[in-house]
Amino acid sequence: MKDFQDSFQINIEVKIRQVMDFLKKHSQRVGTEQAIKDFQYGLNILNMKRKDSSVEEFHQLKEDGDFGTKTYACIANLCKYLPVRIICKSIKKAAITNAIFNTKNNKRIDTERKLEKINLDMEIEGVM
Repeated sequence: MKDFQDSFQINIEVKIRQVMDFLKKHSQRVGTEQAIKDFQYGLNILNMKRKDSSVEEFHQLKEDGDFGTKTYACIANLCKYLPVRIICKSIKKAAITNAIFNTKNNKRIDTERKLEKINLDMEIEGVM
């Protein structure tokens, strides 16, 4: 039984590392604070149906751009239940949504072009 628990824990750690690599690439493109906000929003999307849970890892995160213990606990918990691909797709969806709301009233920014760039930049490759 201990071997199963150890391999389960290792699998979660690998998944967390894959998600963090995805976040690192995104933060290199848009900056750390915006990447973390997108990340937190993406996790909140996945936790939406669980927000009334007594488990703290399922609570909605404050989308403040601060990667603290609650954000890490949330990603670790989601990695127990979801494939990395689903988590990364949710983060990508959040980044696109945030870009729309952040640029929609600025005539100098071509929102559609920005969305295309985000879509290309956040291609989910090499993620299980």
